[in-house]
Amino acid sequence: MRSGRAPVPLRGAREARDAVTLVRLLRGTITPLRGDEVLALLEPHRPRLVPKPVNPLAAMPGQPQGRLLEALLRPTAPIILDVLLPRLRDHLIDRVVHNKGTAEDGLPGALEVATALRALVSLLRGAGRGAVLSVVSAIEADARADADRLVRGDAPAAEDDPAGIAGGVTAGAMDSLAHALLRFEARRLMLETLGATVALRDVVYQSRRLTRHALRRAAEAMDGFGADRGIKALHASLATLASVDGLLVVAMRNLDDQEEHREEANAFVEPADRKAMNDCLSAAWRLSDTLFDLVGKAANGGDLDELLFEALLRQLRSLHQFCTDLDHAGRPAVLDTLERRLAERSRALAGIAGERLVGILLARPADPAKARRLLARGQSLAQLLYDMGQDGDELEALALRLVVARDALNHAAA
Repeated sequence: MRSGRAPVPLRGAREARDAVTLVRLLRGTITPLRGDEVLALLEPHRPRLVPKPVNPLAAMPGQPQGRLLEALLRPTAPIILDVLLPRLRDHLIDRVVHNKGTAEDGLPGALEVATALRALVSLLRGAGRGAVLSVVSAIEADARADADRLVRGDAPAAEDDPAGIAGGVTAGAMDSLAHALLRFEARRLMLETLGATVALRDVVYQSRRLTRHALRRAAEAMDGFGADRGIKALHASLATLASVDGLLVVAMRNLDDQEEHREEANAFVEPADRKAMNDCLSAAWRLSDTLFDLVGKAANGGDLDELLFEALLRQLRSLHQFCTDLDHAGRPAVLDTLERRLAERSRALAGIAGERLVGILLARPADPAKARRLLARGQSLAQLLYDMGQDGDELEALALRLVVARDALNHAAA
């Protein structure tokens, strides 16, 4: 659209719709009337040089259904083979590989079209199987190229980070990886529908490879801020945890992979899928230590930019959300421990902030500027506790101190 060119239309939309209808007709009871419906459906697709087929069923009363179906397929097979199947092939490649869409009403889903393609090839006893193989080959090649591009990091930088200042972890990068994994899910479903078991194994391997890469990226970003607390490392960590929904998609896919491909661990080798998840969770644990260290100093009155303080709290909130929302049968036990630890340390921070605020208010000489700064930080910590669902005694005590502090500062200013 930016180049001024009209979008390329989706190929084979009409053929896809008619193929789904054709399979439904051929799977029902074959009668002369049903034969007329099939011929009328295929007539718009008949090439000019192919003679108009005649319904053979009228002269076959009392014949078995199998024979009636064979008789009906005999005059219609050239239309199905030469027109319908190639157009279904192009249609599926456009939708699954080239990711094209259309606003046309009544268009069947891609899986429904794939089911129809496979059913027609089966009805023709394998004739036209080349159309199925072409779709399978295109999906397999696209999956391999997609995984190679993403793992190598050839994807362009995000629009809101054109310079790539996050050291390879741009805003939205985790969401982009999660979206790519969802496309792999669509490919897997399509290959399962087409019965392509060999290609399916390769696509599953590429999906697992991309999942491990995404978890390693997340671990590197979180560990980077612990090692180097500069603005560049902070941006990478923020970009990762800001996409907590994308990180959840990646983690869920990894846990599914661990269930589907159980690998025996030993003293020397840890399964790759499990190692990627464990490394990511270890990095999250270490990041929480760094965040609590910095937030604790700020809550105790230390000098820290207010925007940075809010950024640190956002990361704690995202870490807690990741722990609570990752609902899976194979959920690692360390997530429960990390979730409790985040809540406990946040409650402790709330107590420290409240006590420090009261201490500043009672100190002589008074320091209203510092008191107001601690008041704002206490409000942010109260919101953090609320977002974590920690609405117990600690939150009530902090809220009471915040109200008293606000009133005292307003009275002093008056």
